[in-house]
Amino acid sequence: MIIALIGYGKMGKEVEAVATERGWSVALRQTSRSSPPPEADMRAVDVAIHFARAEPLLRHVEEWSRAGRPLVVGTTGWGSDLDAIQRIVDSSGTGLVYGSNFSPGMQIFQHIVRQAGTLIDRFPEYDAGIHETHHRHKADSPSGTALTLGRILLEKLARKSELIHGTLQGGVKADQLQITSARTGAVVGEHTVLFDSPADAIELTHKAKSRRGFALGALLAAEWILGKTGVHTFDEVVSELLDTPLRT
Repeated sequence: MIIALIGYGKMGKEVEAVATERGWSVALRQTSRSSPPPEADMRAVDVAIHFARAEPLLRHVEEWSRAGRPLVVGTTGWGSDLDAIQRIVDSSGTGLVYGSNFSPGMQIFQHIVRQAGTLIDRFPEYDAGIHETHHRHKADSPSGTALTLGRILLEKLARKSELIHGTLQGGVKADQLQITSARTGAVVGEHTVLFDSPADAIELTHKAKSRRGFALGALLAAEWILGKTGVHTFDEVVSELLDTPLRT
């Protein structure tokens, strides 16, 4: 497979390293500020993998969709552009996979959180919260993964109806689910879901040890999207690979 990398920071270089191990080749490398490559060069690529900044994503989707090539988007912080991206991809007949976290381990973790939320919903004495920690250079806060975990718990906990994050003035209401964030050092990514009662507490934690898991997931998504059209999520990729639904 021949791929293009949009974003050539730490994550892009990790994707390149893992792709090379798999016998793939990287034909193009772009940064957030790069001009679009010649369309002939873009058409020589099978899939473009995007781990650049969120601001130019819409432009990059337009460019690669016009060239008729699918995209895997690991960039976060662009949710407000989803409808526009959906229209671009649908009108061009191309495909796109996106996810807040491309780690297969995180997909397993999200499945565990769904199951836990179903159980905790039966025990009203437990409150719930989410905390995430990433390296100090991460641009968005809270992480897209934390927001995904929050939405999962909102679906499962009838007593929770609102996600809150950022600096708070005052306490947290009973129907609010708080996401807290820390940015420090070189932490790749840690997410903890906490269920707390007057009697005890249950903590579920996922820790990314390196960026390799994200790179592997992005390459699995790149293989999966070939020949498909439309906008898809990474959990669809994992569901099909496992041949079992992730949602219960």
